[in-house]
Amino acid sequence: MSSNSLFDGVENPNGFFLAAFGPVFLAAIPLTSYITAPNSFVQSAVETLLALIPGSNSIAPDRVIPALSAVYIFWTFAATGAASAAALGAGNKGALDNNHPRQHINSLRGLPLRMRSAHYNILEMFPGFALAAALAQVTAPANQNVINLLGLHVLLKTVVYYPAYVFDIAPLRSLAHVGATASVINVAWKLATGAL
Repeated sequence: MSSNSLFDGVENPNGFFLAAFGPVFLAAIPLTSYITAPNSFVQSAVETLLALIPGSNSIAPDRVIPALSAVYIFWTFAATGAASAAALGAGNKGALDNNHPRQHINSLRGLPLRMRSAHYNILEMFPGFALAAALAQVTAPANQNVINLLGLHVLLKTVVYYPAYVFDIAPLRSLAHVGATASVINVAWKLATGAL
């Protein structure tokens, strides 16, 4: 094929078959509804997670979504961001050049590459969570099922997905990603249809 063809850069056309995985996210939505019912294990886990926030013993029921958002903002931008910077420093000989910290990204491999890649996936997922959380706070701020779904997303991404990515446990990482993504899709659909 010529370099100007539509398929320029394609090394393995079979890779396109991975796009068929998309419906799996939709198939996981009923499971996310089931495991996030009020008074579920997920609700207890969310309450435990929120108890880690300083001063959280007085979070009002209609402020749980902002509290979850605070935890996830910290995780997305501070915790995994610092780990990503550490990976850049650890993945290259010599000290990290803070004037050009991203110059050696393409040479990362192994653990440093997984740490950076996990951080970037968390960043990529954050807008979907943020939109679902903002809509939920405006339309259903105290709906326990919606809170549990948002909490499931945060728990899966912070407690399961990130460690599984860093420690190279691909099947667990993929399952956590599917569940986390399905949970925010589920929130948006519940809010859109009024099925609260």
